[in-house]
Amino acid sequence: MPMALKWPFGKKGAEPRQAKIPKKRRVVEYERKPDRSAEETMADRSHLDDKGFKDAMALLGDEPKKK
Repeated sequence: MPMALKWPFGKKGAEPRQAKIPKKRRVVEYERKPDRSAEETMADRSHLDDKGFKDAMALLGDEPKKK
């Protein structure tokens, strides 16, 4: 019985791992200015006098109280 020959193709060695140098992240900082518009928006009740709002409320059956 013939003997098996040595495999002619050698196994490649593993390449050494190289640590990836992390890229420096750019940090973006924003300055928040004091915003008073939320208070103004909450105080604004002009949408209650809008014709479209009144029509929608009438359609839903919730009649606004008469003063």
